Amino acid sequence: MRPQHLLSAALFLAQAVPHEASQHCNRLEYWNPDNLCCGSCLQRFGPPPCPDYEFSENCGLNDFGDHIMHPFQECPRGQCNPDLAELCSFCGSGTRAPTPEGSRQRCGEKPAPTKEPCPLKPETPSVLSSQETSSPASRTSEHTIPWQALLTFALPLVLVLLVTSAAILLFARKRHSPYLPYPGSNTSGGSLMTSEAELPNLASQPLSRLLDELEVLEELIVLLDPEPGPGGALACGTTRHLAAKYGLPASWSTFAYSLRPSHSPLRALIEMVVAREPSASLGQLGTHLAQLGRADALQVLSKLA
Repeated sequence: MRPQHLLSAALFLAQAVPHEASQHCNRLEYWNPDNLCCGSCLQRFGPPPCPDYEFSENCGLNDFGDHIMHPFQECPRGQCNPDLAELCSFCGSGTRAPTPEGSRQRCGEKPAPTKEPCPLKPETPSVLSSQETSSPASRTSEHTIPWQALLTFALPLVLVLLVTSAAILLFARKRHSPYLPYPGSNTSGGSLMTSEAELPNLASQPLSRLLDELEVLEELIVLLDPEPGPGGALACGTTRHLAAKYGLPASWSTFAYSLRPSHSPLRALIEMVVAREPSASLGQLGTHLAQLGRADALQVLSKLA
């Protein structure tokens, strides 16, 4: 999927989710539930990556720290942001939109990160028209660079060869195994039965405990967040499939994975489940992992038994 399509899809999904403004912070801040203070959207995400975009309200975060919208959104009709300011202003006005006053419970200041490259390619009529009216000398210089044409031809050919090689490798692996095992996973029946024996000890423990056990959570993130390469649709057992076990739609998983690597899909899933169902237990998570055949992740979870 192209970067502009990914950003557009993320913005569409973010607009489909109802967003409630923060009860503690202004529009350009977000509530930090760990430190109980308001953090700056600019200091966390940096300036908007593309012209004519601005910060979403509270950077798309709710007061629980969950991403429910994309951090950036397009300017409203009639407004522009060529200078990558925090907010859009009326086109041609030459003045920036006023910045809301900072909250009293403001977190400590820190340097804002550098601007990320814009993932969108300019395809406006003005750009097209400037290309059509380019001088003959510039068009002649383009034809005098043969390596550009060679690169345009060679790149699709290399991609086709890579996809073909991956398909052949996948077919060879399928002849020896009815499904795709995950790297480092142990799917033997004895190991799975041993791990399932720990489920009764986890049933009485809340799922929220996993957010405090950072070492165990990081091990599970390493095991469950990565998705398989070509042919991965034949396998199951990632965070995406775990989210389906908890009844979350596929659109939520797509949005959660679009936030990588700044935010783990598994951590976002645990936070979402705890917020929706505070009574959720580690035993329920263990049962889902056993149903997905993830004995390796179940063995890591049993450390909390």
